[in-house]
Amino acid sequence: MTPNPLPPAFLERLKHILPATPDISPERTAAFFGPRQYQSFRINTLKISVEKAHAILLDRKIDFEKVSFCPYAIVVIKSVAQGLLNSDLVQEGLLYAQGLQSLLPVIILDPRPQERVLDLCAAPGSKTSQMAMHMHNEGILKANEPVLKRLYRLKAVLQLTSAKAQLSSIDGRRLQEHNGLYDRILVDAPCSTEGRFVTNEPKSFAYWSTRKIKEMSHKQKGLLLNAGRLLLPGGTMVYATCTFAPEENEEVVDWFLQKTGHRFEMAETHIDGIKTYPCLTKWQERTYDIRTSQALRILPDERMEGFFIAKFTNSDYK
Repeated sequence: MTPNPLPPAFLERLKHILPATPDISPERTAAFFGPRQYQSFRINTLKISVEKAHAILLDRKIDFEKVSFCPYAIVVIKSVAQGLLNSDLVQEGLLYAQGLQSLLPVIILDPRPQERVLDLCAAPGSKTSQMAMHMHNEGILKANEPVLKRLYRLKAVLQLTSAKAQLSSIDGRRLQEHNGLYDRILVDAPCSTEGRFVTNEPKSFAYWSTRKIKEMSHKQKGLLLNAGRLLLPGGTMVYATCTFAPEENEEVVDWFLQKTGHRFEMAETHIDGIKTYPCLTKWQERTYDIRTSQALRILPDERMEGFFIAKFTNSDYK
């Protein structure tokens, strides 16, 4: 039996994060860190309707599957995906390659036309352009990206997809807003990316360490706290990571709830057709606020990477 190349310390932690059941076990889940056989695409409704995109794919005899929880998403097998990636549909921005798990934060945030919406950690632009779709390019969508190289990538994606957004480039922990607060905010935080580890791609986990997890957790707390300051009373905020680490997930949510007192409430999140597993109420020496259990931990499978999503509402109407 070939040994698992993922960091042993990561695999050991995973045993204590995933529940030990016949259907959900660390051993079974670890198999999903292998090369994925499926690729998902988002139909960019800023440029083409879902119906027309389906018709073109059928006319070209391209096999695809619809996605139950997202009407503008499709899934194809890897061999078909390569052809699509090189096709005019992708090159012209009619289809956009985006993981199924990556679609969920925006679906849960549910931005709408005419609202003021902020994407605090926007690059490479997948979720920003998805939000612009939901908003029909109407309202104010601000996309912030502090890293210059990533900002260029964000600009390119927005141009490709015809998504309209105001751009800024500042550390999200220090971003201030003088033109009004936001109805909805997405904090798709930088993280240790454990959900994106691939066994045959050593670069995907080469820099993993528990020290990095702690560094990310510190940064994430600052981002979420500042985002909370920019949210209108009654507004909605979504925090998301693509990692398993409780220090970057439940701990950040717990810390934020304690830090902000009673200003924020958590909203339970549920999407039919998504495999999930329970959030942690304890990790090592820490016990978390029971409200953190309302967040969503997404179980990786052959089509979905591991993900964490928490939804907040600003209950401060004073």
